[in-house]
Amino acid sequence: MGKFDTFIQTRILRPIRLKAILKILCKIHPGTIIDLGCMDDYLLKRLPKKFDYVGYDENPLCKNEKIIKGKVEDLTKNKKFDVVLCTEVLEHVDDPVEVMRNLKKLSKRFILISVPNEPFFSLARLFIPAKEHLWTIYPWALEKHFGKPIFKRKACFQRTHIALWDLKNSNKNIS
Repeated sequence: MGKFDTFIQTRILRPIRLKAILKILCKIHPGTIIDLGCMDDYLLKRLPKKFDYVGYDENPLCKNEKIIKGKVEDLTKNKKFDVVLCTEVLEHVDDPVEVMRNLKKLSKRFILISVPNEPFFSLARLFIPAKEHLWTIYPWALEKHFGKPIFKRKACFQRTHIALWDLKNSNKNIS
């Protein structure tokens, strides 16, 4: 990523996306949460205290006792979390289908995922490929693996698709 693109992504678009995610998280039951690909403690600092937070990232940008350094693909599935949060990660991993399977194994109840919303993401980049993206993950592909989400929306000027699944009550929607 170039310096300008990095600035736009980290200083403008990421906070907009994470604020939309925080609104969703505030509407669900408290409990344990793992934030895969957390990057830093931005979400941790803003998350309601009702959540017991663990961040997980290959290259975290800050030091915090609640953030563990490691690859998402290597995360052990020994512990389960009430909420599994996976934002802007699937398009970066070698095997997104395997990671999606592992998300189900990690979750006791909720899975919240965000991915770049195609074709708007590419359009906003003037169809210049994002070199760090290995895959394009479409919303219909997520639904193939997780079923119909109880909540979904577009954020960041239509650039991001966000969806929430309730593995226990798949027919109950939140607003």
